[in-house]
Amino acid sequence: MPNKFTFLIFIVQGIFLIIFPKGTFALAKFNTTYQIYYQIEDSGKTHVKFVINQKNNLSVVYATNFGLSVNETKIENIRVLDEGTSVTPDVIKSLNQTSISFPFTSKVVGKDKNHTFTIEYYTTDITIKSGNTWQIDIPRLEPDENVTEQTVYLTVPSGFSDPTYIDPKPDIVNGNVYYFSDQKISNKSISAIFGKTQYYKGKLSYHLVNNEKKSIRTEIALPPDTSYQTVYFQNIDPKPEEIVGDHDGNFLAKYTLTPGERKDITVDLVVKLDFTPKPTNIQPSDSLLAKNSVWNYDNGVFSTAELRNLKSSKSIYDFVSDKLKYDYEKLNRERPTRSPAAESLINSQSAICTDFTNIFVALARKSGIPARELEGFAISENPDLKPLSLTQDVLHAWPEYFDKTKSTWIQIDPTWANTTRGIDYFNKLDFNHIVFVIHGENPEYPVPAGGYKNGQKSKDVYFEPIENISFPSPDFSLQFLKQENNDLLIQITNNSGVLYYGSLNTEESEYIEKSDAWVNILPLSNETVRLRIKKQPFAGEITSQAIIYLNGKRYETGFSFGATSSKAVIYSGIGGFLAITAFGARYLYLRRQKQKTTLYR
Repeated sequence: MPNKFTFLIFIVQGIFLIIFPKGTFALAKFNTTYQIYYQIEDSGKTHVKFVINQKNNLSVVYATNFGLSVNETKIENIRVLDEGTSVTPDVIKSLNQTSISFPFTSKVVGKDKNHTFTIEYYTTDITIKSGNTWQIDIPRLEPDENVTEQTVYLTVPSGFSDPTYIDPKPDIVNGNVYYFSDQKISNKSISAIFGKTQYYKGKLSYHLVNNEKKSIRTEIALPPDTSYQTVYFQNIDPKPEEIVGDHDGNFLAKYTLTPGERKDITVDLVVKLDFTPKPTNIQPSDSLLAKNSVWNYDNGVFSTAELRNLKSSKSIYDFVSDKLKYDYEKLNRERPTRSPAAESLINSQSAICTDFTNIFVALARKSGIPARELEGFAISENPDLKPLSLTQDVLHAWPEYFDKTKSTWIQIDPTWANTTRGIDYFNKLDFNHIVFVIHGENPEYPVPAGGYKNGQKSKDVYFEPIENISFPSPDFSLQFLKQENNDLLIQITNNSGVLYYGSLNTEESEYIEKSDAWVNILPLSNETVRLRIKKQPFAGEITSQAIIYLNGKRYETGFSFGATSSKAVIYSGIGGFLAITAFGARYLYLRRQKQKTTLYR
């Protein structure tokens, strides 16, 4: 809602209406300037103070009251001073805004006369202190034709390091005070991140049941590593039979359940979130451009001229965050179902997070940009500004797209950009999004943690911020499995609770070729690699050692091998041929000798 000025007292009303025709009121009656001070306290609260100066542009018009709408809802201790006199304001809170209005105590009449007043309050909506990181998001003010200038002073606690990210760039930095001119703000939000990494300690519960009359093998989805996220599994109880990965990078833990068996699984973990995404050398497959029943961009609703012009990830993000309207009551009115993107677009004024995500993924893929959906746990201090749309343990959905120039997946949140009225979730995310599953090839599988209920009404997702914690280095054990033709099969077991994504170097030896490879070994899981045999024995078996380097550490394993069956056949054939040849030659030699003896007798 725009800032409102309610006025008009006319000194001589009849004469004034004759002298000043109606069209004159298209002109701004006032020039209003804002000096806004944001003081971040150690507790995480923010003290906000508006110093407002209102200058009359007309001699016969003056303001009688004032209204201001701010994009914060958790505010307290509101105080208004009109030329030093305290005024009690009217305060109206909506889902994602607060309106503050009040009458002026004095009349300031006359052209070029100035009227100064202040509005101040405390809020917890601007700053999030999480572990050892601080996130500051100052929402933009709504446009107002009377406001001619805005300047902002942001003061953070002393001792803060330089921000990891700040946008727009301040005009002046004086110690812990950041000054933004009107040209820099221009009705934009201000975002700042202090700290590069945040850690969360979590506990997840999964409830499985086998209602079949035979044993079944099933799986649960563990939170995976992503470009922003690294996971350390401290304990999984009971331990899975194996952990495997799918094409999207999900971690799937396998369990076998006997008929009628119930199994409750508890996972203790630590999640590290980095501000800067890690690059990858794995290029996305064409399947991440494909349409399907959910991301159905072949539907006619995606063929409008407006949508055809959306070619970049930024233009698609802007369209989705501006076009859709978040529906806070949708989950209360109806049971949530997965709507196709075309339906989400048709019902754009009644959207939740999956609708924002569906449309972004569909439009991105339509434009040739690999994209997929993420579902997980989002930390929100204010669900009105940062709603969580999935009902199971208040989960959230947001998209990511592949940036070819940076060779990495970029996560964005158009839902929160919409509900916070313009906070930037495109150029930076935050430390509040923990991924549980990645939906790329399949838009509805796997099921995220919090979705394994079996009819139980339990809280199965728990996370809290913690200070820095050391993650273990991956630790491996090697086992020789068998010889397969010209290859030796070696099983590498990752004994640690962290993923290893890095190099594997095999040292050249008398029997093994040198090799370098890039491997992806999931936590608490196995990976089989092939070592190439350099030369094979003519016969018999050879025993030796293989030396492999993983994560810069040397590992050894013994192995034994013999001639391959094909070579054995060849060698046997050659041996047989030589034996027959030798026997034949001996036979001919002896026969000739006998003939000579008979001749000279």
